[in-house]
Amino acid sequence: MDWQELINKRHTTFAWEDTVPERETIQAVLEELYMHVPSKNLQFPWSIYVYRNNNFEIQKEIMTICHRNRERDINIDKGNPQVLAPWIIAFTNRWVKDLERRYEKTSDRPDFAQRDSEQIEIGIVALFLALAFANRGIQSGFCQNILNNQTRAKEIFKVAPDHEVRFIMGVGYGKSSDTLHTYIDPRTGNEKLIPFIPDNVERPYPRPAFESIFNFVGEN
Repeated sequence: MDWQELINKRHTTFAWEDTVPERETIQAVLEELYMHVPSKNLQFPWSIYVYRNNNFEIQKEIMTICHRNRERDINIDKGNPQVLAPWIIAFTNRWVKDLERRYEKTSDRPDFAQRDSEQIEIGIVALFLALAFANRGIQSGFCQNILNNQTRAKEIFKVAPDHEVRFIMGVGYGKSSDTLHTYIDPRTGNEKLIPFIPDNVERPYPRPAFESIFNFVGEN
């Protein structure tokens, strides 16, 4: 897939097909990520946990944790159905050991510096994965609301004690992005419309002006 086609095909997905991507496909993308994603001195200050999301009660719990608007009753809340994908990737921190540091010791580097590197790199990793999956016809959807209950999130995704979940990404074959699909909300058992049509994302969330984001400086 060429670059323009790839970036046009990638979109946040809320509606999932019943067909599930093979574990081997997920593994292949992760191996591609491992070999090619940039990381400062190849330290990888992050970790990934891949969860097969096929337990209805756990789906219900994840949806409850990821409640879109806590001031709104769940019966009318549109929810975050991207977390109902057949696979969920949980992104966490990973404390870099002294032996993995090339030019400095852990004691020489403050915790906030580790946290900054981790957050920057997780963003890079997430985009790499989203594009790598899209290149295989697989879509994704991000959700940070899992942080509403860090303790339970760590239990669900079997995260190491010294790791913390930063956000999650649903992964699977997405339904068409130009239709307002419905889904069954496991919290209520009701059929609901997805939050918005991915192809029309700028309708509920207007994009800021280009000039307010990008700046050319140092030009005479």
